[in-house]
Amino acid sequence: MTGNQIWPNGELRLDLPAFLARFGLEARGEPEPLVGGEDNINARVATDRGDVVVREYVQSPLAKVGAELALVAHLSRGGFPTPAPFTADNGEPAVLVGGKPIAVFPFASGEVPPAMTADLAEQSGALLARMHTATIGRTDDRIPVFDRLGILEQAAHSDVALDGAERWREETRTFLDRHAEALALLAEQPSGPLHHDLHRQNLLVEDGEVTAVLDFDELNHGPLILDLARLFHYAALEQPDRRLPVAIAEAAVAGYQQARPLSATELELLPVAFDLAGIVDAAGFILWAAPCLGIDRVDDCHSWLAHLANRDVLREPPLTFVRGMSGN
Repeated sequence: MTGNQIWPNGELRLDLPAFLARFGLEARGEPEPLVGGEDNINARVATDRGDVVVREYVQSPLAKVGAELALVAHLSRGGFPTPAPFTADNGEPAVLVGGKPIAVFPFASGEVPPAMTADLAEQSGALLARMHTATIGRTDDRIPVFDRLGILEQAAHSDVALDGAERWREETRTFLDRHAEALALLAEQPSGPLHHDLHRQNLLVEDGEVTAVLDFDELNHGPLILDLARLFHYAALEQPDRRLPVAIAEAAVAGYQQARPLSATELELLPVAFDLAGIVDAAGFILWAAPCLGIDRVDDCHSWLAHLANRDVLREPPLTFVRGMSGN
């Protein structure tokens, strides 16, 4: 999320009274744009049943949005802190308007935390584990599967002409070759739906406690420890040196294991999963976003710099789970 102070992808253009009536809601005011959001438009609206958030999905197709909303509703029914979508008069949680899926959620109270602390990381790790355990055995063919290794192969053989691109291609190829065995083993680990975007801007907090997990728009199916790896990646990006703080990593793992103990193999694969999260994020930006943003250097990609800065951070003590693995 960018934290844009304007409508990120244009203004929400709806006949709100008519639209909200399809969800059994009566509009009581004008929409208030909500900041943030790269792939959606969000507005807060007062209704006869309290404030709601109207969310237009700018990028995602209806089938994928349907899978996301079904999962969110399932989690909410089980007590997971995320607002469940309202149901429209067609029995579905999203309505197509102008070809774009639009859903309505209860407004969730709380504030976006100013930083990812160890305490917040522990809560976030526990919430990821709760999500993973709540979806064991759940299948939905509409949930996408990301071909991460395919993205890296494309990067390694790309003709990107940015300054530093040759080193980037070489590093990407070296990563694939060096970690081929571990990456194959990672693909065999317990898998399921991933939030894939759990950073502090997708959390709401009151009195130090997480009140809501938001924005499941990056939902995909993959090895569960990739959700922890993505949490690590986002935490590292917020540091001046882009190095993941040891305390954040330890707290997130400790919180996760309260709800879902990690196997010895998963713990051993966390470092390569973390590296994978960073290098794939960088590849996506360099391949597809950079040309549209006027970027002319690979080193202008923050995810790439974070990947380089963190290639060894989870492989050495003083991390407690690393010491435990090594028997120290």
